[in-house]
Amino acid sequence: MLKEVGASGQISLGKKYAGQLFDLQTAADGSVTLTPVKVVPVAHEDAASYAAKGGTQTWAAAHAADIDQYNAWASQREPYAQRVRRWRGT
Repeated sequence: MLKEVGASGQISLGKKYAGQLFDLQTAADGSVTLTPVKVVPVAHEDAASYAAKGGTQTWAAAHAADIDQYNAWASQREPYAQRVRRWRGT
């Protein structure tokens, strides 16, 4: 089958090949080979940077009084599971 390259430099292979990727290889004699390929992305796992650089410590220092107040309030409350057991009478 002959295909003509248009003025834009493109050829149409037909709907059968729509959306597929091809490896284009050009030989020294000018011949062109299109090979259908499937690309599998490589997963690069970057180290997670959960801690902000100095941001968490700065926030904690600015809210130290609020944190202490909450911790004092929380220490006086019993855990939720214990409150439920007491409410159920078990």
